[in-house]
Formats: sequence, structure tokens, C-alpha cells
Amino acid sequence: MARAGSINYQVANIIKAHNGIGQSKLESRENSGLKAENGHKVSDKFHSYKSLDNARADLTNLGKFAKDELGIKDMSKIGIEGVKEWINSKNITYNTASNYLSEINKVHEHLGISKQEVKELRAELKQNLPRTTELAQQTRAYKSLDKVILSTKSDIAFRLQRDYGLRAKEATHINIERQLHGNTLSYSQKGGKLSEIKLTPTLASKIKENAVNGKYELNYKTYSRELKTAIEKTGQKYNGTHGIRHSFAQNKLETGASKQEVSEAMGHTREEITHTYLR
Repeated sequence: MARAGSINYQVANIIKAHNGIGQSKLESRENSGLKAENGHKVSDKFHSYKSLDNARADLTNLGKFAKDELGIKDMSKIGIEGVKEWINSKNITYNTASNYLSEINKVHEHLGISKQEVKELRAELKQNLPRTTELAQQTRAYKSLDKVILSTKSDIAFRLQRDYGLRAKEATHINIERQLHGNTLSYSQKGGKLSEIKLTPTLASKIKENAVNGKYELNYKTYSRELKTAIEKTGQKYNGTHGIRHSFAQNKLETGASKQEVSEAMGHTREEITHTYLR
């Protein structure tokens, strides 16, 4: 199988395919088959340098999020759940999210997403996301995760996130021989930094028991879907798997850890990044 290339390379190809500089916007509207939220036809091209640059920056951000947080390196494999997770990881208003979706709608075929899925996600976010910046800056942490009930395999990833602050990618892909030595789990954080954590003997044993061919692996879509159902059963709004990291950060702070210690535990390169998790 051919490699997809770097995120920047993939984004460059997507942008190239949708570069509408100098092209007729009217003609593009008629031929695109796309519609805006109000039902009007829209172009599948970016017709100004500003819109082109914005799309390049946003798609790069999405691609890097998918790679670092979800373990998805090929942007054509991101899918609508990956986009939703990306948006849920941000403290943004519906209007900002709607702008992202407008860009994604133009390039949907490159992300393995249908126009209908974009439309459905837009409707969902319209109901769930705040309309003001003040509300958007409120915490994405879950109030309580103690009553979340999952299948054994999903529960392993959930506990790695809830109790140890791992990202979804780190919690759903573990090579037993390389990473798990006794009860000590080693893993590469965002940016390649190698970290180690001491697991409970019970959790370490469950990881080994649920491994196949020496690897504990859990499909992200399966995990996200099951987690969403379980969290909503507790009466809480689903804020994605990334919301669990928000909960982890706040719990550590509340139990006496300093902001610097929380930042180090989460693998952040700068302490100010952690501040968004501690609202």
C-alpha cells in the first residue's frame, strides 16, 4: 500500500484540487452539487487567497490532530467521527464550527466523508455548541466518569485516558512486547517524547488478556461510538474522547498537583496549553 505522505503534503494536494483562484464562482456553484445551510448552491472551490490560506491552515490542524490524537495518518481515513472529535477538542462557538464544516464540505471526498454526514453533523453542532465566546470557553470536562459502563476492551482505553491522561491514540494501540514491561507502560507522546506510567496490576493484566498477536488494538470509531452512548446514559453531553483528558487534568489539579505537574503528566510542551484544560 502506498504511503499517504506527510500531513502538509496531503493538504497541499487537497488545496490544489480545490484552488479556484481565477475561476468563475458562478460556474463552480452550478457544477459542484454542494449546498449551504440555507439551501443555496455553493462552490467546491476556494476563490480568494484568504479562503485558500484559511482552508490550508484548518485542514493542516485537522490532519495533525487526527495523527497525534487518533493515530490516523491518512487524511482520507479521518471520517466524520474524526472531524467531530477535532471540533469537540476546541473551545469554539457554533459559528466557528460552521465555518470549519463549510471548508470540509468543499473537500469532503478527500476525507472519506459524505455531504449528508457533513449536513447531519452541522445540525448536531447547531444544537450542542454555544453561540457566544463566553460560553464556548467553559470546561469540556465531564462532571463524573465513575458511572460510565463499557465493554471490557473499550473500558481498558477509557481507564488509560481517565486515570492516566493518555490520548485516544496512545490508549487504543499498545504493542505488548515493546511497551508493557510488568506493570509499566511506555508510550510516545505528541512530538515523540517517550513517557512511562505505572499501571495497576489489574489494568496491565487486562491489556495483555485482550491483546491479539501481541497487540492491544481498538478501532477508534468503535471506541468513540460506545463511549458516546455510555456517557449520554449518565445524563452528560458527549464531548468526545478528548473531554476525558480535560477531566483528567482537572482531577489532578483538584487532588493537589501543581499546574506544572499537570502539564508534564499530559505531555504538553508549554504550560499555557494546559490552561485550556483547567477552566
